[in-house]
Amino acid sequence: FFEGLLGIRFDAPLSHDKLGMEARYSREGLELVAGHPGSVVEKFTSSRGEGVFCVVFKVSDMDAAVRHFREKGLEPVNDVTFGALREVAFHPARAHGLQIVLAAYPDPHPATAAALAD
Repeated sequence: FFEGLLGIRFDAPLSHDKLGMEARYSREGLELVAGHPGSVVEKFTSSRGEGVFCVVFKVSDMDAAVRHFREKGLEPVNDVTFGALREVAFHPARAHGLQIVLAAYPDPHPATAAALAD
């Protein structure tokens, strides 16, 4: 799912029974981790959720990225613009419980510029 959605390749799944988890790595540095049934990881996510509110990806062409996500079955739930920053959020139901947000903005990120402004 994430390979097609993000256009990146992941290595074959690595399963570690002692740690009770399975992981997949990409050359870009993105790592996907899931817990085996009954593992500490699975118990944690069952009681607390995945622990991530959302993942944000910067895109250079928002309209093309939104079209691509829609083709993959994701629907936007929020589209907001703050000055030069535009963010489009997608419902997590079709992304394995992960809310994904696309962001388009000039460098540097507006939050970084604001934090360093004084």
